[in-house]
Amino acid sequence: MTKPTIRLPEGFYLHELDVIDSTNDEAKRLADKGAQSGALIWARQQTTGRGRRGRAWSSPVGNLYSSLLLRPDCPLFEAAKLTFLIAVAMAEAIEMVSGNQIRPDCKWPNDLMVNGRKISGILLESASNDGTQTDYLVIGAGVNVAFYPDDAERPATSLAALGAPTSVKDVLQTYVARIAHWLPIWEAQGFAPIREAWLTRAYGVGEPVIARLTQRTLEGTFVGLDDDGALVLRETDGTEHRIGAGEVFFKT
Repeated sequence: MTKPTIRLPEGFYLHELDVIDSTNDEAKRLADKGAQSGALIWARQQTTGRGRRGRAWSSPVGNLYSSLLLRPDCPLFEAAKLTFLIAVAMAEAIEMVSGNQIRPDCKWPNDLMVNGRKISGILLESASNDGTQTDYLVIGAGVNVAFYPDDAERPATSLAALGAPTSVKDVLQTYVARIAHWLPIWEAQGFAPIREAWLTRAYGVGEPVIARLTQRTLEGTFVGLDDDGALVLRETDGTEHRIGAGEVFFKT
């Protein structure tokens, strides 16, 4: 680990690396060794980065690859809602470092979009003490700062491509500062203010959506987010479904 080159808010501890297999894997290794909440792993390059469902995440030098270790004192189902807090924090950070030129949308459950193209992805992994109570969360977050993959499954973009070049350090420092802003709010008030902030940036609200679930596929309109963070899909006959997990495709 090299000497830290950025400053973080109180309660956050930087582990800065040139190359790592995966920042999430490194965070889990540290967690298993007893690392405290607030450990932040930042690598300039990953050799086996991944996204949701094990998809490969292109990780060249020039983009942001980070993972945050948290140990919230709550059940796993409550801790999982922190994905939305991270999305809001990262969206605000991107907006701030771009000089308010770029306003990312939050795509359920864990992507940030600009003009219909992905600029950031989030991956949450967890461990429990007894099957229900949280031992730790590892929340990986990546941002296309200088580059974006041209062979991605879905269209992508970067800060540089959008005319807002900045440094990875600036994005990371601003992102962690926004987490430090939102975490006490979540601890004091719960999910409601996070949900409200996320919905102000929600991608595809009021638009057609397809949800591919394990047993079936649903089509309807994305009408909101429920109190547990599930996507609410309304069919043409008015029937509403709450989608907690699955592949979701927006037609916007």
